[in-house]
Amino acid sequence: MKISPLQMTDATSWKGLTTENHLGAIWQMNPQRANNIITKIQQNYFGNDIDSILNKFPVKEFEDDTDYTWDLESQLLDNLPLIEARIDGSAVTGASTAGLGFTQFDLVFSKDWFSDGEVIVGEKNEAYPIRVLSTRFEGTNVVYTCELMAKAQTDFVPYEEISGNQLFSREFNPVERTFSDSGRKIKHKSHISMRNAFSTIRIEKETPGNLSGKKMGTFIEGPKGEKFQMWQAYESFMFDAEFRGDINRLLHFGTSNRTATGDYIQKGRSGYSIEMGSGLREQCEASNTNLYTNFNIKSLSGRLLDLSEGKLPMDQRSFLASCGERGAYQFHEALEDHSQLFTPTRETKRIYDAQAEYANQGLGYGGQFVEYNGPNMVKFNLSIDSIYDDRTRNKVYHPEGGVTESYRYDIYDIGTTNGEANIRKVKKAGTDVIHKYIPGLRNPFSPDGEVSAIGTAKDAWEEHKFYCGGVMVTDPSKTAHFIYNG
Repeated sequence: MKISPLQMTDATSWKGLTTENHLGAIWQMNPQRANNIITKIQQNYFGNDIDSILNKFPVKEFEDDTDYTWDLESQLLDNLPLIEARIDGSAVTGASTAGLGFTQFDLVFSKDWFSDGEVIVGEKNEAYPIRVLSTRFEGTNVVYTCELMAKAQTDFVPYEEISGNQLFSREFNPVERTFSDSGRKIKHKSHISMRNAFSTIRIEKETPGNLSGKKMGTFIEGPKGEKFQMWQAYESFMFDAEFRGDINRLLHFGTSNRTATGDYIQKGRSGYSIEMGSGLREQCEASNTNLYTNFNIKSLSGRLLDLSEGKLPMDQRSFLASCGERGAYQFHEALEDHSQLFTPTRETKRIYDAQAEYANQGLGYGGQFVEYNGPNMVKFNLSIDSIYDDRTRNKVYHPEGGVTESYRYDIYDIGTTNGEANIRKVKKAGTDVIHKYIPGLRNPFSPDGEVSAIGTAKDAWEEHKFYCGGVMVTDPSKTAHFIYNG
């Protein structure tokens, strides 16, 4: 990738074994250098990744690495779609007047949910309260004989309210004041059973013995200013960094390969099955997903209210969304446009003194919106995750610049479930990352001159890393996603 006419060489990449030839070709060149620090252009360092975010919460540990399951409490209230309405055994028509003159009629549903004596309502609720008189079964359907809780003989239920597919819910069971002997039946719903699998991944490297203690011709600088001159130190850093990236992609984007019958078809070299669990995205894909073409604050406010109303107390409506840098900039632009309806952008907080050789009274202007307090106590702010901007993984570009993934907003944790964080890492009790090495004739873990056991006669050493773990989204309905759909 050419980034400057002053550039002499391009970045080179390779897989697996690093030899002296690699180092000689890339770092042992000896023209006069303006700087002995190689500027690493294409390296993504950790940043605010999903692993860092999840490390803020306790990890859920299990006794072994078999599939882990949990129960999710379901909402007790149900809306049932009406299959059809009948009068004297015939389906209603546009001319029907169900309930007229306090007459009876039938409502057909697919589920036995309502009780005799209970008042149920359709989509106009209190306008047409209907009382269930009796219940009978018709194949897999349930037929309720009903009457309208009418005030006058002229009252009836219009055809468009019972033509089919209208949603009905229960209200209560009214009874007589004298000698009443029964009430509605209590309702129960089972928990939703959830299941996911641990995922296992590995990485390995082999280093020739003659690179033990080998100095490079220049320094390489790490993300926190550390300087690597010994090849083995730099390779160890990259070994850890690459595996951390693998784990992050697994937690974020891992997809289950379990078939509908519960089997795993893919086999490893050992002949045993490769079992992969669902990552964050796949577990949340069926939740609150909204597509947008033009991002604006008014639309965002509406979606946040959908997540809040009737679900969250006023003092718990704080949302944190992960996005890329372009998404954060888009949010700033949208909120800046929105804020001009209320506050001029000339306010003194954004204009400040600045120095310049070519100006007598230099001024600066700045500031970025990172948080929004909307109607009904809704609060929205952003966290930038570098994986959204990774141009190696994300290959579709946005018309406004950058990759499309950067403009995606994921709310991954809305409150808690049963007092625990809704999203957590999971692992088998103990460690989730294993790091082992196989010593060869020479290796950096023991002096060359001492007598010691070796794992291989080869003048090289191997290192292996193994990870077994995953992520658990207790209640996917408590996540939300705003995705660009241009």
